[in-house]
Amino acid sequence: MEPMTALKSKLGFVGIGYMGRPIARRLLESGFKVTAYDRDPSKAEELVRYGGSVVQSVSELAASCEVILSCLPSDEAVLDLYRGPNGALANTRPGSVIIDMSTVYPETSREVSRLGSERRIKVLDVTISGSVPAAEQGILTLFGGGDQECFAAAESIFRAIAQNIFT
Repeated sequence: MEPMTALKSKLGFVGIGYMGRPIARRLLESGFKVTAYDRDPSKAEELVRYGGSVVQSVSELAASCEVILSCLPSDEAVLDLYRGPNGALANTRPGSVIIDMSTVYPETSREVSRLGSERRIKVLDVTISGSVPAAEQGILTLFGGGDQECFAAAESIFRAIAQNIFT
């Protein structure tokens, strides 16, 4: 798998909340092209001043990005994002990568991974340890599960947002 770099990879980010906002901003500041979506459009619009772009739907974001990152508040929100005909998985191209950074039950992560596998999409489950100030400073700790080769390819993404990465 080719490395995901700022020059080559277009990232989509869903969930521009307390943790998602500083993470997406750090990715933009690291040179990544980031397209954002949030149910509250004003939250996504905050990233425009840092060079981000905004879309109006999950399906539009999924169709236009090679890597989708999500940072959502609940299992239900994660499943709603990825499942169904208008969900991210139905609109993401095979060979793409999903990095879910939501704090959810293992069953939810396994379900998203299973659904991704059916569509030939790699799914990484990356739990965040840290606070909003840590996210702003890029010193989060990440704990990840999923394909090791995919993690290695995404290292530049993780280095933009975290000080410690455990896979």
